[in-house]
Amino acid sequence: KRRGRAFNTFTWLTNPDPTVSPHAARTARHGSRFRTSRVPPTPPPRPRPPSALRRIPSPTISTFLRTTDPTRVVRTRFSKRRKKTSSQTIFPTRAQLKERRRCTDVLFCLIFAAFWGGMVAIGYIAITGGDPNLLYYGFDSGGYLCGVKNELWGDEGDSVTTVPDFTDKPNVMYMDVTEYPTMTMITPKSVCVEDCPTSTIASGLSDDSFVCNYAAWTGYASADVDEWSTSYYSKLSAADQATSILLSGPCYPVFVAYSPIMNRCAPTVTEEQITALASSSNLAGTGQDASEVTTMLGSMSTDTDVVQDYLEDLLKAWQIIAICGFGGGLVFSIVWMVFLRYFAGVMAWVTVIGVNLILIAVTAYCGMKAGLIELAGVSDAVDASGASVDLTGAEENAAAFEYITYLMCGVAGLALLFTLLMIRRLMIAIACLKVASQAIAAMPMILFSPVIPLVMNVVFMAWAVLVATYLYASGTIERNSETGEIAITWNETLQYMSLYHLFGIFWTTQFIAGFGVMVTAGAIAAFYWQRDDMPRGPIRKAMGRTVRYHIGSIALGSFIVAVVQFVRAIMEYVDKKTKKAQAGNPVVKFFMCCIKYCLWYLEKVLKYINRNAYILIAVKGYSYCYSALQAIKLIITNMLRIAAVNTVGDFLTWLGKLVITGLCGLAAFFMCDMDDYTDPTSSSYLSSPLLPVIVTAFIGYMEADIFLSVYEMAVDTILLSFCEDCGTAGGPHYAPPLLMSALGKSPKKKVAPDYDSD
Repeated sequence: KRRGRAFNTFTWLTNPDPTVSPHAARTARHGSRFRTSRVPPTPPPRPRPPSALRRIPSPTISTFLRTTDPTRVVRTRFSKRRKKTSSQTIFPTRAQLKERRRCTDVLFCLIFAAFWGGMVAIGYIAITGGDPNLLYYGFDSGGYLCGVKNELWGDEGDSVTTVPDFTDKPNVMYMDVTEYPTMTMITPKSVCVEDCPTSTIASGLSDDSFVCNYAAWTGYASADVDEWSTSYYSKLSAADQATSILLSGPCYPVFVAYSPIMNRCAPTVTEEQITALASSSNLAGTGQDASEVTTMLGSMSTDTDVVQDYLEDLLKAWQIIAICGFGGGLVFSIVWMVFLRYFAGVMAWVTVIGVNLILIAVTAYCGMKAGLIELAGVSDAVDASGASVDLTGAEENAAAFEYITYLMCGVAGLALLFTLLMIRRLMIAIACLKVASQAIAAMPMILFSPVIPLVMNVVFMAWAVLVATYLYASGTIERNSETGEIAITWNETLQYMSLYHLFGIFWTTQFIAGFGVMVTAGAIAAFYWQRDDMPRGPIRKAMGRTVRYHIGSIALGSFIVAVVQFVRAIMEYVDKKTKKAQAGNPVVKFFMCCIKYCLWYLEKVLKYINRNAYILIAVKGYSYCYSALQAIKLIITNMLRIAAVNTVGDFLTWLGKLVITGLCGLAAFFMCDMDDYTDPTSSSYLSSPLLPVIVTAFIGYMEADIFLSVYEMAVDTILLSFCEDCGTAGGPHYAPPLLMSALGKSPKKKVAPDYDSD
């Protein structure tokens, strides 16, 4: 067939008469001894596909299905001679990536939504069934709640004829000034009163200067005295009046004025008033009683005055806190990141070289003290400088210093060897820090991306605390008829609801944290993969992409961490309840500590894996499980590189927080030293700059932590994108010039970014 087809073709081309068929011409020329085959008809041309589909021919589809990386397309290109083939890894276009990005972990998205349906139901049940008055108002010593109408306890039904209606008595007054609520005594001698007493015994012995037990309990109830009255000192007998003055009841004297604080009567007194009271009072009490009362009130007065002064200082120094705390924290954080952009390398190398020099110096010092190193010149130089450093060997400690010298030699040698091996990786780490600064400079609004998770956390925690309060207030008040003690108990359903609510707090807080990580990582990844053609609004698009496609992945990752946190909370409760058993059994205590440490470490590991998995989800659009496996693989294969970046980055971040906190506190201290705050005649005079400076420094630290967390996230995203770029493309195709220069390479030609920015 091949010969005949070739012959027919030749005959057709050489036939001078085009009207004669090739077969007839051949038969006429050579006879019928040649047996030829029919020439097959020429097939019609295949329609050309659209230009968008021509980029990926049909053989690519099967190859794409066989690849482990769903965003990687392998296309076989033929050379011009079509003798050899060459495989080239290319990246799909943005449109193709957008088509392939799909919703991940949809099942857990539905589970999380259903779980939150339960959270809403628990909140509704708690708010409708709980009584916040149990927490808002206090109890008296009889177990009755102030500020509401109570029902009589069963053991008081015969002796009392009226119900204790304390609607107009919202305040709890503790009659005996030597007794206040403690963990072991919840209800000391206390009654519900309408107003906290302001008249004292210094003004005379009267009903207003004494607070009495309920008349129904003391037997003084009559037509003139209501059963629930607390002001009837003048109706007492002479003997009871004398015992009342001695703090033995049934009435108790008011030594100082009281004012309501959260519906509890608290003393408001100065040291001068206490001195005047002690000098003017001639009560027939023992010296020990007077000493106890005076000491206790003096301590309370001093503490109250100090707290009041500090609170007034905070109110007067609000401008200092706003300028130096909030404004200073923002400005200093930005300045620090700009500083890292240009001087991160210098700081990192100075730190590394300094650590090695310190280790060598410590080794040499120990060797001199052990007598292993004889440097007379060094000793003479130290003596000439006047420094009190003894470099001569001490015979009694020579052996110890000798062992320490050998140990330090090993440590210094390992540190030096590690530094030499990590030079290349340290250069990459420094380049990652600089690229992170460039990314933040390209999208400065990303500094405020943590504000959204912060607001979500604040709103959620406010709601969670409200529901927890109502759940606590949904209990039943029970009273011990023998001891008179009261307690709030919860049924089994409320206990399970509380556990459900607690797990919901853990899950939701981790979900919000994961959402913030993924949004920040998605925006930073746009700078790495598409810095020459970055989309408009990368933060907004990253947020929309996260909400649209990857809520289920965040729910799954946060669920795993929440389970570990919930188990840790249970173990803390068990540890608290078994303190006595652990005190007598060190083995149980040891195992309890081991379990708690393992759970703590497991939580840290899972959070670290989640962080890197969220970055890969934001960059590549994988599911959570695949992203977690890929993250673990990247961490293992790039362990030294990641260790170098984390070490340098964590150190510079920690140093930045320390510097920013110190600068904010120092600026606040200088502002507190201004004339407006140091002049005693000024309305903004500060009694002490201590608390404003501390609060300002704390706010500065919190702001530094928020803004530098964005920087840490940027560094991690750049590093993981770089590792992914090296792993899937056979080399860093999309690395920024700083990273390429750290590797000593020039950027390779890229086809299309492996990142979805739409």
